[in-house]
Amino acid sequence: MNVIRIAREYLAGHWGAVAAIVALQLAQIIFNLFLPSLNASIIDDGILKADIPRIWQLGAAMLALTAAQMATNIAAVFVSSKLSLDFGRRLRRDIFHHVQAFSETDRHRFGAATLITRTTNDTNQVQTVVMMTFTVIIMAPIMGIGGVIMAIQQDAKLSLLLLVIVPLLAILIVSVMRRLGPLHQTQQKRIDRVSALLREALTGVRVIRAFNQQDAEREKFAQANANLRAVWVKIGTLWALLMPATSLIIGLSSVAVVWFAGHRIDAGHMQVGALTAFISYLMMILGAVMMTGMMMMMFPRAAVSATRLQEVRDTRPSIVSPESPAPMGAGPLPFGLDNVTIRFDDAEKPVLANLNLRLEPGTTTAVVGSTGSGKSSLIRLFPRIIDPAEGIVRAGATDVRALDLHELRRRVVYIPQTAYLFTGTIASNVAAQVRPGGEDRERVRRALDIAQASEFVDALADGLDAKVEAGGKNFSGGQRQRLAIARAVYRAFGNPDNPAEPAADLVIFDDSFSALDFATDAALRAALARELKGPALLVVASRVATIRDADAIVVLDRGTAAGIGTHGELMETCPTYREIVESQLTAEEATA
Repeated sequence: MNVIRIAREYLAGHWGAVAAIVALQLAQIIFNLFLPSLNASIIDDGILKADIPRIWQLGAAMLALTAAQMATNIAAVFVSSKLSLDFGRRLRRDIFHHVQAFSETDRHRFGAATLITRTTNDTNQVQTVVMMTFTVIIMAPIMGIGGVIMAIQQDAKLSLLLLVIVPLLAILIVSVMRRLGPLHQTQQKRIDRVSALLREALTGVRVIRAFNQQDAEREKFAQANANLRAVWVKIGTLWALLMPATSLIIGLSSVAVVWFAGHRIDAGHMQVGALTAFISYLMMILGAVMMTGMMMMMFPRAAVSATRLQEVRDTRPSIVSPESPAPMGAGPLPFGLDNVTIRFDDAEKPVLANLNLRLEPGTTTAVVGSTGSGKSSLIRLFPRIIDPAEGIVRAGATDVRALDLHELRRRVVYIPQTAYLFTGTIASNVAAQVRPGGEDRERVRRALDIAQASEFVDALADGLDAKVEAGGKNFSGGQRQRLAIARAVYRAFGNPDNPAEPAADLVIFDDSFSALDFATDAALRAALARELKGPALLVVASRVATIRDADAIVVLDRGTAAGIGTHGELMETCPTYREIVESQLTAEEATA
C-alpha cells in the first residue's frame, strides 16, 4: 500500500531510531505487565496474611517498575515524535520541490487547490499515522499477547471468556472501519473543493465586489461547506456510536469476569488478588484491541491521503533537462523559432501554427495582437515554461530541449504579466534573495534607476530596506511593475565575478508596462535601450506607443503571424496591425 511504501522510503536510514522505539515500547509493556501480578501478590501474600514487610517490599517493587515504565514511555514518545515530525517535514519538502518542477500543463492536471491540500493536509494525515504506528501499533500487539499470557497464568479457565469478548469487540471495530474508508475519501475531495473556492474568492475579491457577486460566492462556499459538514457528521456519528458500544462491551465483560470469578473464588479455585490482576489484564487486552481498531480506523483516511500524495509523486514533470545536456555556449546568444506550433490537450485547433522568428542580440522584438491570439504562449517557449507540439525553439544553434533547464532559465529573464513581489525588502526583491541581506546594493540601485523606481523608493523612510508585503500589496500597480522590471534588469546584468550569475541572453517583458503612465513608459524604454545593449529584448504590449520603435514587430491574429516588420512596414502591409494602431492613435500620430 502507498502508506507503507512512503513510510518505508522515508524511514530508510533511520532504522536505528525505529529499533530504539521498539525496544523502549517493549520495555514499557513488560514493566506494565508485571504490575498487576505484583498487585495480586500484595493482596494475597501481604494484606490477607497481614505480612507488612511483604507489602512494603512488593510496593517498593511496584513503584520502581512504575518509574521505569514512565521513563521508557516518555523516551519512546519523544523519539517517535521527533522521527515522525522529521518524516513529515521531508515529505512536505519533497512534494513541494516536485510540484515546483511541474509545467503549467502538469499543474492544471491537478489544480492549485488540491496541490495545496495534498502538500499540507494529506501529508499531516500520513505523518499522524506514522507517529501513531510508533506509539500504538508497536505497543498494542505486544500488550495484547502479553496480557493474554499473563491472564492465562492467573486463571486458564476464566481466560476462556476472552474467546467471546475479543472477537465481539473486533467485529464492532472492523464494521465501523469498513464504513469509514469511503467517507474519508469523500472528505478529502470536499476539503479540496472548499480550498478551491476560498482561493478563488481571495484571488478575485476585487472582481467579486466590482460585479456585486458577494452573495453568489457566499452561497457557493456555504454549499461546499455544508457538503463537507455532512460527511464530517457521518464520520462523527460513527465514532459517537462506536464509543458507547465499546464501553458497553467492556462493561459487560467486566461483569462476566466478576460473576464467573466470584464462583471460582467461592469454590476455592481462585484467589482474590488473581481476580484483580485478571481484570487488569482484561482491560489491557481490550485496550490493545481498541487501540488497534482506532488505528485501523485512522488508516483508511491516511491510505486515501497517501494515494493522493503518490499520484503527485508519480507524475513526472513534462519539461525536464535531458540526461546529457548540450553546452549552451558563451553569450549573448540569438534565439529563434523554426516552424513552431503550440497545441494544448483537447484543443480543437492550435494556439499558434507554423511560426518563424529570429531574436538577435541587442535588438528589440515586439509582439502585439488581440486577446487570446497567443502572445503569452509564444514568449513562454523561450524559458521552456511550455514546449511546442511541433517545430524547434533555438538558443544559438541548439534546440532548447537539448539544454540544461536550469542553465537556460539563468540566461533568459522573464517578467510575467502579473508583477509579483515577495515578503522581504525592496533590495531583497530586486536582488531576488530569499532573505534580506547579501545584495549587491550598487547593482540594486542601478537596476532601480533604469526601471524608473528610484524616485518613489528614495521617498520611503527606509529606502532600499523598506518592507515589502506578500505580493507587494503595500505598493501600487505601477510601483510593483517597476520593481519587477528592476528585478529583471538586476538579473540581466549578471555578475562578472560569479559564473553562477551570468548575464542574460534574452529579456522578456510580458505586458510589463501596462500600469505605467506614458512619460514613465517612454523614460523606461529609453533607459533599457541605453543600458541593456547585449541581450535580445522581447516585448509583449497592448499599447502601440510602447512597441512602435522596436526593430521588429510580430502581429498575431487567430494563431498565426499576420505580419512581421517595423512599424512603418506594417502600417503599409498589415491590415490587422493598422486596425490596432488606428484604435489607439490618430492618423497623424500613427505616421509620425
